[in-house]
Amino acid sequence: MISINEDTLISAIEKVTKNVVNIASVRMVTDELLRIFPIEGVGSGILIDNQGHILTNYHVVDHARRLKVTIYDGKTFNAKVIGTDKLTDLAVLKIEFDSNSPNNINNNTNINRLDTIPSAELGDSDSLRVGQIAIAVGNPFGLTGGPTVTTGIISSLNRNIEFEDGILELVQTDAAINPGNSGGPLIDLDGKVVGVNVASVQGSNSIGFSIPINAIKDVISKYQ
Repeated sequence: MISINEDTLISAIEKVTKNVVNIASVRMVTDELLRIFPIEGVGSGILIDNQGHILTNYHVVDHARRLKVTIYDGKTFNAKVIGTDKLTDLAVLKIEFDSNSPNNINNNTNINRLDTIPSAELGDSDSLRVGQIAIAVGNPFGLTGGPTVTTGIISSLNRNIEFEDGILELVQTDAAINPGNSGGPLIDLDGKVVGVNVASVQGSNSIGFSIPINAIKDVISKYQ
C-alpha cells in the first residue's frame, strides 16, 4: 500500500472540489416499435473558468436534448454544448445565464456565485510518470457533500485505445472510475488537472483511463 501524506492529499482535492460538477442529460430514443421516449443519463464535468465553461466527455452529452448542471453548492443551471471534438471524446459546455431560464432567476447572483470558484489549474501531462499518485474526482449524482474521490497511481502512459471515431492515446490509472465519473478530472498531488476521466474497462477491476490534459488544451482554447 502506498503511503500518502493526508494533508497533501486533502489539499489537492480541495483545490478542485468546487470545479467538479454533475451533468444530467436527457436524450430521446426510438424503440423497435418506433415509439419515442426520453432516457436520462449522468456524468461529471470540470468548471474551467468563472464564465461558466465546462469541460466534459463528448459521450456524456452526445444527442442530449436537455442538459442540467449542478455545481458544488447544489445550485442547478441549464447548459448548452458550444463545442465538441469526437476524436478526443471531449465537449465544452456553457452555463446559460439568460433570464428566461427557470433555474437562473437572478442573473447577477448566479454569476457572482461562479466568481467565488477559482479556475481549475491545468497541469502538464507530458511530465507524468508511471507510479505517480493519481486522484480521480467525479460528481455522478450531484449529491450534498460534493464530489466523490478515488486514489491510485498512474499505471501506464501512452495507451492506444481504439474507439468508434479513431484511436485515443490515454493515461491508464488504477484509481476507480465509475461510469458517472466520466468527464471528471484526474489530478496530481498539487491539485492540477492532468487528465479527463473517460472510461473504465468493463469486467476488469481497477483499470481506468483518462485523456491527457495536453491533448485537451487546444480544444479548450477554441471555445473559451
